Amino acid sequence: MMKTRNQLFKLSAALLVSAGVLASCTDNENVAGKGKASVYLTDAPIDAENVTGVYISVMGVELNGPNGWVTVSSFEEPKSLNLLDYQNGESYFLADQTMDAGVYSEARLILDITEKSESSRNVTPGCYLEFANGEVQPLFVPSGSQSGYKAKGDFTISANSTTDVIIDFDVRKAVVEAGNSGQYILKPVLRLVSNENIGNINGTINSSLTNYSKVVVFIYENDTFTEAELETTDSSNGFDNAVSSALVNEAGEFTLAFINQGTYDLYFVAYDQEGSSLSLIGEQQDVEVKAQTDTEISLELEISL
Repeated sequence: MMKTRNQLFKLSAALLVSAGVLASCTDNENVAGKGKASVYLTDAPIDAENVTGVYISVMGVELNGPNGWVTVSSFEEPKSLNLLDYQNGESYFLADQTMDAGVYSEARLILDITEKSESSRNVTPGCYLEFANGEVQPLFVPSGSQSGYKAKGDFTISANSTTDVIIDFDVRKAVVEAGNSGQYILKPVLRLVSNENIGNINGTINSSLTNYSKVVVFIYENDTFTEAELETTDSSNGFDNAVSSALVNEAGEFTLAFINQGTYDLYFVAYDQEGSSLSLIGEQQDVEVKAQTDTEISLELEISL
């Protein structure tokens, strides 16, 4: 069964909706003047259960709009963030700024990533992985010091209102190990969405999941999932075209947050203790997401391997 309910969403554990939001426009002549952009970070879960931290060090944030790149904020001291702290609808406020109204298409994070060579590999201080056994491994951000760490997605800053802009990391796609080198790379795999276009999916599974180490739900644009999504390689964890994903908790609950309005399909995947996917254990087709709306889902899964 599925139902929706309209509401304004809280800043954490749900969607970002500013009190002064106006309907979006695509005609810059209709949004002349100044508006405020508030920029937030969020993240989808990572596959590896032995990874306890994915840290980045942010020096500033910029937006690309009608007059080119504009600085939202440059920080006096780098902001060190563990992306894994901001999942399931949680977000981190980075900065806000009043700027020209109009259509924007990119965001760029300026990271503390002065490249240096260490043990025959490039590293970027301030960006690193932390493992459950206490080990720390550096993350390398290719070309990050030249071009920044970019996210793409159109949104409109309307005059005399505030637009919340969410930079959504997908760490499970972004963090890859370069072959057998032992070097970890942070690829630019991000979504850029804004509050006037996004909704939330809150779900409950009414089936026992005790046979599995974890269950992950992947969300796809309607009718885009194929069997090729199950394939993994040295540079891919599978499910490459998923819009986002979420962990299902022990109570069978999950939240897919910051999803652009549209029609989607959900696929539920069981993992074993080693973190290897076992199989698809269920799906939900044709889930409608509406802007500034929670969609509530309750479903049974046919548990079989």
